[in-house]
Amino acid sequence: MIKLKLKDVLCVKGIVLAFLTLLIVYPQNALAASEEGKSYNSEYLNLSDSLLTDDYVYEYTFSDFNKAERIMQELRKRKSLPDYKLDATEGDLYFNTGHYYRALKFYKRALENDSVRLDDNRLMEQIHRLISCYDCLHNETKKAQYVDMLMKKAEQCGNEEMQSVALFNMGKMLYYQGNKDKGYDYMQHAADLMEQTDYKYKYDNLRYNYNTLLTFQELDRRNEDALRTLEALQKVVTGKTGNETPMEGLGEKEKKAMYAHYAVILNRLDRTREAEDYYKRFISTAREYDRDNYLIMPYLFDRRMYDRLISMNSAREKILAAQGDTVTYHMTTIKKSLGRAYEEKGDYRTAARYFRELAVLRDSIKNREQKSSALELATLYETHEKDLLLQKQDADARTLYICLWAVACIVLLLVILLSLTIRYNRKIRLKNNVLVGNIKEQLQYKDKLYQKQDENLALLEEQKQLKEKLETALQSRYALEQQLASLSQPPQPEETRDSAQPIAMEDPAAEIEPEKKPGNGNLRNEADKALFERIDQLIRNERLYLDPDFSREKLADHQIYISRNKLTPLMKQYADASFPTYLNNLRLDYAARLLLENPHYNVATIAKECGIPASTTFYTLFVKKFKVTPANFRFLN
Repeated sequence: MIKLKLKDVLCVKGIVLAFLTLLIVYPQNALAASEEGKSYNSEYLNLSDSLLTDDYVYEYTFSDFNKAERIMQELRKRKSLPDYKLDATEGDLYFNTGHYYRALKFYKRALENDSVRLDDNRLMEQIHRLISCYDCLHNETKKAQYVDMLMKKAEQCGNEEMQSVALFNMGKMLYYQGNKDKGYDYMQHAADLMEQTDYKYKYDNLRYNYNTLLTFQELDRRNEDALRTLEALQKVVTGKTGNETPMEGLGEKEKKAMYAHYAVILNRLDRTREAEDYYKRFISTAREYDRDNYLIMPYLFDRRMYDRLISMNSAREKILAAQGDTVTYHMTTIKKSLGRAYEEKGDYRTAARYFRELAVLRDSIKNREQKSSALELATLYETHEKDLLLQKQDADARTLYICLWAVACIVLLLVILLSLTIRYNRKIRLKNNVLVGNIKEQLQYKDKLYQKQDENLALLEEQKQLKEKLETALQSRYALEQQLASLSQPPQPEETRDSAQPIAMEDPAAEIEPEKKPGNGNLRNEADKALFERIDQLIRNERLYLDPDFSREKLADHQIYISRNKLTPLMKQYADASFPTYLNNLRLDYAARLLLENPHYNVATIAKECGIPASTTFYTLFVKKFKVTPANFRFLN
């Protein structure tokens, strides 16, 4: 039996409170620690909740990259989008701004997400992003691998927009391999196929397709084809773009580029007046997006407007030099244009200087690109390692949190079980107390009953002795009266005596006989009852039951001779038990008294003292009779 004291209960409560405190506080500290590696920019506070969507990341990509990046980081912090969507959006942010290695990291991670792998449309969109990324990194092997993967999946799903993407990239690869005519066919077919779809990024893809085609066609002087491509591009740039999120400033930037392309192409088609009109439109916007001024250079060269060409490029060269932005591809375009312009004007010395500067600049750019690529890869590796560390910390924190919850649940279950056990034991203890009280009352009642029985037997014995004395006295009186009667009567003749009626004498014993004599059955029952009472008194008073080997045969030692056939029904009738059970009941009553009177005795000693030497047998009989174990019986008293 479990017995808890107050201090034990308080200890259990203290343990539970400690676990609950650890459960609440530690995971918070662990999660906070996992955030140590994450930078938090105070400018986040300046971002309103309405700006925290992926649409604004795309909108601010070109106009305010830092703001777009902060929105992206805040979206990650708040987990406002699914993981694959966050990776794709951040990859687009870096891809659109030329950070291709960073973009590649997020694109690959999105591709490995189950939400992407198990959804064909998401999978194809992510493959499309990887194709674009490897195209910009000039990794033709990887690009061809993903183009083939995209084409097979698109054909399998019957997805025309993705077939268009795959076809266009196949056309570009054919063009770079020298098969230009087939390359143009593939690219044009891909653009026409995209026009017929309702793809959500349809206009972004058409811009890319037409601008790429236009670049190749101008380079190859396919002017008629270039004009058709330019007209198709104009419809995309100036028309509505459906549900696509517009990038701030992109429309005006593309319009300026179109003015330059129109001027170049129309001039080459001898539509000089129209070309000059577009040139004027371009000049009117020349101060805006002046990085795109290189697009008008072919027109100026074709028109031999060398002074204008030198003026525009020199002005731009000074601006870049003042900004310290001199080692760029934009500067190479300026140097190349100036060198060629001076060469056409016949100023070969100045032209040679620009060409030397161009060669040095290209070498510098190549070295810087190699170094930048290495730095970007190193940064990417460090970022990846940091992400892995943060992911491990998050996983450890989650695991710990789960473990603590499990421990708390186990502790809670233990407390519940302990409470139920205490409640159950309390009920059992109360029940046992009542039971033990009843047993004590029964023992006291039996003691009084046995005492009354002994007193009754003593009175009956005394009554029997008195009755025997009375009968003896009456018989003596009767005999004396007979003698007196015979002496007081005169002698009579024989015939008179013979004929005389006998004189009736009163029997002295009739005075003590009951009015109605019992039958033979009642006499037998009285005798049996007297015999049982005699045996019972003998066994109890002499404590013969304490002898483990006591049996019917040993009654003969006490002048009681009774057969087995007589003893069994006698015990069944008056003791309601067999003779061994009758003896065991007396022994168990005696054992109960010993347990109360001798608390220092162990159970084995009590068993031997009461006449049941086998402890197991004693334990079983005790529980069967009293419904409580000997130890609990003693403990409850």
